[in-house]
Amino acid sequence: MKYQAPRGTRDLLPEEIGRWQWAEARARGVLERYSYAEIRTPEFEEFDLFARTSGETSDVVQKEMYRFRDLKGRDLALRPEGTAGVCRAYLERNLAARGRVHKLWYLGPMFRYGRPQKGRFRQFFQVGAEIIGTPAAAADVEMVTLFVDLFRAWGFAGLTVALNSVGTPATREEYARRLREWLAPVRERLSADSQKRLEVNPLRVLDSKDEGDRALLEGRAGAGGALPRMLDVLDPESRAHWEQVLAGLAALDVRCEIDHGLVRGLDYYTRTAFEVHDRSLGAQSALGGGGRYDGLIEALGGPPTPGVGFSIGLDRVLLALEDRAVTPPAAAPRVFVAGMEETHAEVAALARALRAEFVVDYDFEARSLSTQLKAADRGGARVAVLLGAEEWGRGEVLLRDLATKAQRAVPRGEIAAQLRAMLGSAPEVSAR
Repeated sequence: MKYQAPRGTRDLLPEEIGRWQWAEARARGVLERYSYAEIRTPEFEEFDLFARTSGETSDVVQKEMYRFRDLKGRDLALRPEGTAGVCRAYLERNLAARGRVHKLWYLGPMFRYGRPQKGRFRQFFQVGAEIIGTPAAAADVEMVTLFVDLFRAWGFAGLTVALNSVGTPATREEYARRLREWLAPVRERLSADSQKRLEVNPLRVLDSKDEGDRALLEGRAGAGGALPRMLDVLDPESRAHWEQVLAGLAALDVRCEIDHGLVRGLDYYTRTAFEVHDRSLGAQSALGGGGRYDGLIEALGGPPTPGVGFSIGLDRVLLALEDRAVTPPAAAPRVFVAGMEETHAEVAALARALRAEFVVDYDFEARSLSTQLKAADRGGARVAVLLGAEEWGRGEVLLRDLATKAQRAVPRGEIAAQLRAMLGSAPEVSAR
């Protein structure tokens, strides 16, 4: 039988991992400078956790969950997103007792059963951040600013954040009524799924991934007047919060664009919602997004606890960087230690000593010197350290530049210093 990776998943081979490690390291650096602490939660949870937080009518719950029962019959699911698990951990581990406000971040694989295409996988990787414990608009401002600064750290320039307010449950009821009226003339032409959503949760129609629905909404906006605006039905408190968020972002020179159709795909969002898109990715253009979720922890059985957060898809970020010709830094220069059979023990010992500072490899089988040097070239080495029996007996080695083929003898005690001079430092990321 020929085994293959499941559809919608893929292997990340050694030559690809460097780009991922670079993106993850850049993210970690920004998040830590913003004073966020890392949290790691299980990759599977009780199914009901996601059903309760994401919304029974959301596409995530209805169509995209990897749901299963374990040997004890427990109803479980692979996590489709990270916020629900973080909030569950916040409650279960009683983080509220350790302080009122918690700033957390996570990175790891998520799972959704969708149709695989460019930028969309069934196992994908997200980096996300959460602020739990404050209703202040300043927290929303920091979250959007952090969101933008992560993209800047990866080399993106000129991105605009799409921003909206999705109100509160009470204001959404009035908005849902207006949306139903607006969609009534085209109701019968909507997809079967959207016709059901129109009755249960009309906002989900705006988030439909059906191409026919998208075209119908655009046509309706052109022929039947503008899409109803959530901003027109905000209560005074939500309106004040929205204006504070806009003012805070303007003061920090964060470029935003109000998008009245932005509702996000999960039901737990309240008030602020935001996204960033890259059109080079086609239909799957969203690089990341987030918003406020003031009722989420209460829905999980906890006390009323405000929160705001975001997630970013690393798979799509790396695809978009390819299109934007952003080049992650080269891997650390490699050193290859080569010798003959009679110096093989010394080769292994020298390689181990040099690994305190350099990326070093050597040949396990002590093959011919020419074969070892070919292996060094294939492995991407920049410099070879050659241990000939005669040179070693004199207390020397040969250092060979594998690009120019030039070599010279150096005393054993100067190997590290000479390698530093030859290798220099790896280049920084460049955006062209």
